[in-house]
Amino acid sequence: MIFKKILIFLAIFLLGCAPVLKKGGLEQGQVVIYLSASGPPVDLALTLDEIWLEDAYGAKFPILLKEKEIDALSLIRHQCLLAQGSLSAGFYNRLYLKIKGATLKGRPLSLTNQGIFEAPIRLGIFPQGVVSLFLDWQPANSIRDKEQFSPSIQVLRARAGLKRLLLYVSNSGNNYLSVIDRGTHQVIDTVTVGRAPKGMALSADKNYLYVANSLSRDISVIEVMTNRVIDTISCRMGTGLTELVVLTVNNRDCIYVTATDSNAILVIDALTKSIIKKIEVGQRPVGIAADPDGRYVYVANSCSNNISIIDTFNNEVVGNIGVGDRPRYVEVFQRYILVSNSGSNTTIVLNRLSLRKSFTVFTPLQPGRIIKGLKGRFYVTGERSDDISIIDPFVNVALRKIHVGHYPSGMALDIDRKLLYVSNFKDDTVSIIDLLREREIGRIAVGNRPYDLALIGTR
Repeated sequence: MIFKKILIFLAIFLLGCAPVLKKGGLEQGQVVIYLSASGPPVDLALTLDEIWLEDAYGAKFPILLKEKEIDALSLIRHQCLLAQGSLSAGFYNRLYLKIKGATLKGRPLSLTNQGIFEAPIRLGIFPQGVVSLFLDWQPANSIRDKEQFSPSIQVLRARAGLKRLLLYVSNSGNNYLSVIDRGTHQVIDTVTVGRAPKGMALSADKNYLYVANSLSRDISVIEVMTNRVIDTISCRMGTGLTELVVLTVNNRDCIYVTATDSNAILVIDALTKSIIKKIEVGQRPVGIAADPDGRYVYVANSCSNNISIIDTFNNEVVGNIGVGDRPRYVEVFQRYILVSNSGSNTTIVLNRLSLRKSFTVFTPLQPGRIIKGLKGRFYVTGERSDDISIIDPFVNVALRKIHVGHYPSGMALDIDRKLLYVSNFKDDTVSIIDLLREREIGRIAVGNRPYDLALIGTR
């Protein structure tokens, strides 16, 4: 009897120690593939049928195509996001493209190798990681004897770009940032961060970029010069990290981040990576901004219809100001505090010294983020009207509107080049706006649900 009990105990123990296989097999990462064209312009077009990667064992893994009809003339001006998808962690050594057809000035061309293009690569996919490939197509070198199409494509990895001419895009539907070279307006790299990245802010010395990851409840720290994550700050005291600002308080850099689902602000020492304090504010805080001198921080509480004022010397709430319906974002400029009210379609302008309302500006459907613009003006996103309103703090109506993509979210201003960049949350692009002509001049394809933008330096 005792021997039988021992056998039963050993069986239970061994079963408990057996490895547990995760549903869906191996953990996965992501690959993002971009296509651009170089060389002289050619009226050449192709249709893609499939794209896949091959591992060292010869197994083929298809990648979801984002673009199938490719026009060389438009591709020279605009890079396209060719494919994006998940792959099992591992190493891959060949890339394949299956081309369905090609035309030169509308005339069909015959295909070499039955339309299959293949190229050697060295690509490692890691769990939860994101890697990028960049295909450089030379249309002029892809035609043989004016009758055959044989694609001349070079496979590249991430490029360095000009480190002081970068634009970061937080793709909240993925777990990575897109890195755009503002000299060419092309994506040149991707940076893996936490889950559902949202707000971003630069350190006081501009050497580090902090990214609030909403679902993984942490902040990624990116070194701008190397374009890589060097640290991760755990924020388990708060949930739903959304927006942040970085201030120098008492000779140390502090990060103030809205924990929307916790109705709080987390104050973090940027040097020690430790949470200094959790400050209770109103319900569902989203936007956050600070005085030019960093003395006060203002928080838009979207379900309390007010903004909280935090004294950064002691990190205490020293007042609340009632504003409009569902305030989402807040901005500070000189003696003004601007608050966008998504529920009442207004932007309220407050006097920062008296904390009294100066006047109300009627803005488009569901106004969102606010940033300072040129000539003392402000730009406000119209999330449901798909445009940007240009407002003057002395005029109670929007001066003009500029059409952009679907559901504009983040904005970043390049003052030297007079360009405004806008992330379009629901069509996975970034709009480029010429502010002198006040119109959109292009769009850049990025990841899923781009939320915020961070501009690095000027030339």
